[in-house]
Amino acid sequence: MRYIDYKSPEIGKNAMELMERDKVMMFGAHTRTREIPLVVDYAKGATIKDVDGKEFLDFGAGYAVVSAGHCPQEVIDAITEQSKKLIHISGSDFYYLPQIELAEKLVQITPGKFSKKIYFGNSGAESIDASLKICRHFTRRSKIISYFGAFHGRTFAGMSVSGSKAIQKAYFSPLLPEVTHTPYAYCYRCTLNLEYPTCKKEPYLETDIPMLPCVEWLTDVVFKQLVDPEEVAGLIVEPIQGEGGYLVPPPEFHKLLRAITKRYGIIYIADEIQSGLGRTGKWFALDHWNVEPDIILIAKALASGLPLSAVVGKAELMDSEVNSKAWRAGSHGSTFGGNPVSCAAGVETLKLLENGLIENAAKIGNYIKEKLVEIQQRHRIIGDVRGVGLMIGIEIVADKKTKKRLPEDLTKDGKNIKQVVMGSCFKRGLIVLGCGVNSIRFSPPLTITKEEADRASNIFEDVIEEIERAVQG
Repeated sequence: MRYIDYKSPEIGKNAMELMERDKVMMFGAHTRTREIPLVVDYAKGATIKDVDGKEFLDFGAGYAVVSAGHCPQEVIDAITEQSKKLIHISGSDFYYLPQIELAEKLVQITPGKFSKKIYFGNSGAESIDASLKICRHFTRRSKIISYFGAFHGRTFAGMSVSGSKAIQKAYFSPLLPEVTHTPYAYCYRCTLNLEYPTCKKEPYLETDIPMLPCVEWLTDVVFKQLVDPEEVAGLIVEPIQGEGGYLVPPPEFHKLLRAITKRYGIIYIADEIQSGLGRTGKWFALDHWNVEPDIILIAKALASGLPLSAVVGKAELMDSEVNSKAWRAGSHGSTFGGNPVSCAAGVETLKLLENGLIENAAKIGNYIKEKLVEIQQRHRIIGDVRGVGLMIGIEIVADKKTKKRLPEDLTKDGKNIKQVVMGSCFKRGLIVLGCGVNSIRFSPPLTITKEEADRASNIFEDVIEEIERAVQG
């Protein structure tokens, strides 16, 4: 196939000046792309204005962070009032109301009616590290199970359990030892070349849950040939895989994992850093399947953009006064985790989510997905539309009948399909982000309106039509 004709977005005068200043000072390992040369001046709701006065409809939400919209007034007020009283004192050593209030609310909304306790950190990756420490300390085991396609951050622990891109691990070895990866349920491109639901097998042991071959790989290959399950401390998994492509597994997937982890005394960690807090139309993605993890990880949307994460776990895992095997005083902590201003923002953010935004995510998410399916039917290069609520992935292919991917070098200067779509949308005033090898994610603020959804869908179809013509020649 010949190269397609594509030009990267133009950069405004003021944007260029700031980008040049930034380049002199900032680190080089960032993940910025020339196709979204966004230099932000102002943002509100789902609208971003750049330093040259151009407005954009934000369907990335800062990587699913500003779920309550950019700069919600209620959160601004909470931040302002708290900053007048206390900005920092260290929540691992002292006490203050916002941290307690936020913890109480998180215990209430997370899956499971059992007793829970919470550790607050600053980022999603930090919560990953903490959860693995909890598993090893409690079980006195060393091994961890994770998934191909997973992304859990860029700390050493996060890199070790991730399975998304080789560049994220290159030249950083040795990583955390004794981590084994196993296939995720990527039904559109099944690792085992099977099709759901015809792939379903007899129920797993004493349960009534049909076994899936991708899960059977864990029980019959990993556990029999590579790792003794009695040595596994924890299994960490994204309920809906994020960077891996916005992959929604079949309903049996997590139910099977929960049954398997219970059978072998393995701690089940749900990484809801991206999928949690209303994005899927429920508080948490696992709520769609009524699965209760031992530990759930929360970050991104928790404080509307302020740094904050939470590890919510069964009390017996989190406190040695409840169970002597749990981590003890001094085993972990954080100077800035649970910052009072961030916690105040978190309390207010959860109120906004609870009072209509989660419901809106379900309603508008279904509306957008229906529109995208209609677009898919009109175009041969949209292979798959998948997602729940406002966590929607669109996989773009050369031909949806064969599922063949487009060339990695789609343009003369080496741009791939994700970059071309992102750049083409950006030129039209829409911000979307890539995921997986060849997919685009729709993850707007949960404040999104039907009118904004229509605008984004129309822009996206214009871009698809343009690319499809170029590909066909």
